[in-house]
Amino acid sequence: MAKKKPANPIKEKEAVLDIQDYLKLKCERNYMLFVIGIATGYRAGDLVKLKVRDIKGALENGYFEILEGKKANSKNIRKENIKPRIVKVIHNLEVLLRKYIKNKKDYEYLFTSRKGKNKHITVDQVTRILKDAGDEFGLKNITAHSMRKTYAYSIYEQSGYNITLVKDMLGHRSIEETRRYIGLDKETYDKYSDSLNSLIRVS
Repeated sequence: MAKKKPANPIKEKEAVLDIQDYLKLKCERNYMLFVIGIATGYRAGDLVKLKVRDIKGALENGYFEILEGKKANSKNIRKENIKPRIVKVIHNLEVLLRKYIKNKKDYEYLFTSRKGKNKHITVDQVTRILKDAGDEFGLKNITAHSMRKTYAYSIYEQSGYNITLVKDMLGHRSIEETRRYIGLDKETYDKYSDSLNSLIRVS
């Protein structure tokens, strides 16, 4: 069985904006899912479980307190030792969230399934939504995890390539984990592999 390829971040700002426009035209729910994902770095499994009351709390506090499922479900970490990841509700996201939750009930899932408001969409559905959007713009290996990776890669670039800052904002334990997560090692290897083209004549 072929090894599953890891999700890619969406590195180009233009592509991120194109996907937003594409999703917005098709479905407001999917557009908001993508926007929250790239603005907060929520893991997809936690993102789909958000309820309207979670958003109201974040808007009131000015921050998301993200208790990530990967840590919460780990057998190696005591529950009382888990600290939430704190993420600022940035202005543009706040504007969109206030509009999106208007007239919604506190107990409703933010991203409801078509099967009913008491059910949320699945991570597999998120992957299908984003793969479709990625295909539209010729992007490869775009999945549910691409949102968090896009969040991380954007911070990496905007911070002047401060990998330590990205590690802290993702809640990773090591810089090596963060480098692997956003594909920096592969990016470097590919760059220097391509430099070998100068050694080969094709005509």
